[in-house]
Amino acid sequence: MLGGLVLAAVLSTRWVRLNVSGSLPYGLYRLVPLPQPLPRGTVVLLPVPASVQHVWSRWTPLLKPVAAVAGDTVCSTAGQLWINGKDYGPILRDAYGHPLPHMPQGCFVVPEGEVFLASHVRHSLDSRYFSCVRIGELTAQALPVLTWH
Repeated sequence: MLGGLVLAAVLSTRWVRLNVSGSLPYGLYRLVPLPQPLPRGTVVLLPVPASVQHVWSRWTPLLKPVAAVAGDTVCSTAGQLWINGKDYGPILRDAYGHPLPHMPQGCFVVPEGEVFLASHVRHSLDSRYFSCVRIGELTAQALPVLTWH
């Protein structure tokens, strides 16, 4: 019991985060300042966007990989997400019985100062449902400490 309380206290800090979402390996991540510039593949922490708080608690920030940076091309074609010509999987219409916002059909270029967050995992709650994110809204980079699938 005491071990669980200590773990809960540690995990509620601004230095570490427990990932319970399947879009990245489960486990403990150390939070550090964002690198500049922010490269593709960096795992970041962001507050849950208002548009998806009906399917994910706003109290549990999202950990997501940066899939596209300024100048990259993101497309929604026939319900599939494509980034720089690479298939990132389907864009789902609902989650847990709740409708999800989704990207319009077509392509766009990620604007300067923004990133597009996406995982190859089928049920990832990422930018395909809330669009690009301003880099200033990201709160940290997340580095894996102890993870498992």
